[in-house]
Amino acid sequence: MKALLDFIPLIAFFIAARQSGILAAAGALLVATLVVYAIHFVRQKGKFDKQQWVVLLLTIVFCGGTLLLRDDIYLRWKSPIINGVFALTLFVSALINKPLMQLAMKEVFSLTMNGWKKLTIAWGLFFVLMGALHYITAFTMSNEAWINFKTYGWIPIMLVFIVAQFAVLKNHLNPALSDKPAKK
Repeated sequence: MKALLDFIPLIAFFIAARQSGILAAAGALLVATLVVYAIHFVRQKGKFDKQQWVVLLLTIVFCGGTLLLRDDIYLRWKSPIINGVFALTLFVSALINKPLMQLAMKEVFSLTMNGWKKLTIAWGLFFVLMGALHYITAFTMSNEAWINFKTYGWIPIMLVFIVAQFAVLKNHLNPALSDKPAKK
């Protein structure tokens, strides 16, 4: 449910951009994000995880800047910076021997510390790639190409990365997963 809710701001952005332009899209993205995050806040009993805080605060800053200054340059920087923050956080966590992917996926995979570091670095590199692609589409391509990539162009890249990750790690699935009874 959470993942589906997180697509609502992208859909609002896409529709507003097509119908009314980038400034309207920034407003739609901001309002939709605030509504979705209010729902998350209630569903999560008054708490956000760190990733949610980063996305929410940067959305407010970049969409707000775009609307206040009537310049889409701020909105164009949002996705490259968010991806950069995620990449940097993952790299630092691996460097200090506290790989964040271990926290996120320890229930799914059984890896050594070296394996967790490699997985965390792989995700960091993925976010570097996504940040670079968002930058390229935002600053070197047409508005239409940027809007399309920002809305749905990144999804196939993410799906290929996740499928490849599971293909590589299938032999490291946590044995406890098969011991759990199925939920009804």
